Amino acid sequence: MMRDFPRIFEQTLNTPLRRNVVLSDYSSFRIGGRARYFFEARELSEIKAAIDLCRRQAMPFYLIGSGTNLLFDDAGFRGVIIRNCCRGISPRASRDIEALSGTSLSEVVDFAAGRGLQGMEFLAGIPGTVGGAVFGNAGAFGRSIGELLAEAVLFDFQGNETSVPPEYFGFSYRRSRLRVEHATLLQAVFHLTPGEEGPIRARMDEYLGQRRLKHPPRETACAGCYFKNPVLADGSKVSAGKVLEEAGAQAERSGDAAVSAQHSNFIVNEGRARAKDVLRLASKLKEKVRELYGYELEEEVIYLPAGASMP
Repeated sequence: MMRDFPRIFEQTLNTPLRRNVVLSDYSSFRIGGRARYFFEARELSEIKAAIDLCRRQAMPFYLIGSGTNLLFDDAGFRGVIIRNCCRGISPRASRDIEALSGTSLSEVVDFAAGRGLQGMEFLAGIPGTVGGAVFGNAGAFGRSIGELLAEAVLFDFQGNETSVPPEYFGFSYRRSRLRVEHATLLQAVFHLTPGEEGPIRARMDEYLGQRRLKHPPRETACAGCYFKNPVLADGSKVSAGKVLEEAGAQAERSGDAAVSAQHSNFIVNEGRARAKDVLRLASKLKEKVRELYGYELEEEVIYLPAGASMP
């Protein structure tokens, strides 16, 4: 089946699969082995066709966006990596905007500002795509993207395109139903409020300034905050960066994987770090926090083993 799959794929989608693609080139961590097969989908129809074919052929696959919140295995991926390159933004009614899931989140935030629509400013500077942001309910400064979602279109497990309301996602802190069920987000509509472009961009600059002070530079090889902030029994959150700093995280490293000197919740690749180095360091950090505070840190970054697959 593996031998026949590239031929069947090309016949079905009218385009060839790439083979033995180095995944570190598609990861902000700059870590990862080779994917057996790799496909960049530039139309929603291509995403649907590729996923449908993989499911029918029992071929392992995983859909990625910009790779900013993902750690690939050193052994690569033994199936098809489908990269979502479906981009596009358009106005929807007077206060809404619609974006395809492969669109850069920063492009959507800028588009909203340019149309004098406010509400997305807190998302300024968050890397990744719309699909990834909704998948993980991305956010900052006490707010999340799920608060803005008005409607979305999914490709479900039966191969149907379905429109769903925001309630479908069951949004919570850095989590959505997609993270459990892995239905595929195709496009999303965000409901915003009218404002003036000047003040909107001023607020964006303020948020960007705060991020620059707290986070490593954008060019740093990392995947953003590695752990979620612990949520206590009373619902309050504790800063993972703060507890890691108090636990002495910045003295820890494994190979070329190290804790950022600027923010203790960032694991950075200082040169030739491998996935095993990052995982070993993350495990060590979790143990330190567990021993000191009794908190069980949960990863925000997704590790993709070579043999994994979406359902």
